[in-house]
Amino acid sequence: MEWHRERDLDVRVQELERRVLAAQDETAVAREHADTLEHEQTMLKESIDSLQQALAASGQLLALRDTQLSDLNAELAIEEQQIETLEEQLKTWQEALNQRDERIRTLNTDLTNARQRLDEAIVKLKAAAR
Repeated sequence: MEWHRERDLDVRVQELERRVLAAQDETAVAREHADTLEHEQTMLKESIDSLQQALAASGQLLALRDTQLSDLNAELAIEEQQIETLEEQLKTWQEALNQRDERIRTLNTDLTNARQRLDEAIVKLKAAAR
């Protein structure tokens, strides 16, 4: 009987040892899984930090580009105003040149008429002098 009891105890001890080994294996697997998850979590945090930095940098770049675009638009508006002013000045000069040309044509016509009258007077004076 003692022998049966001892044998039962040995079986129970072996069963308990088997369970302990199985629990240790499960614990090791769980630790590996936890380590993997922690590593992945660290990688994800680094990735998020990197993305946030890139987003902040791109936001700063966009703000800089917006400022540059605003500056260029302001410069463009000034240059367009200058072009309008120059076009108006050009029209004024064109009108002045047209008026000058018309005055020259008028003076040229008057001069031609005066020469013609002088030529006629010279012809009459020469005819009268003969």
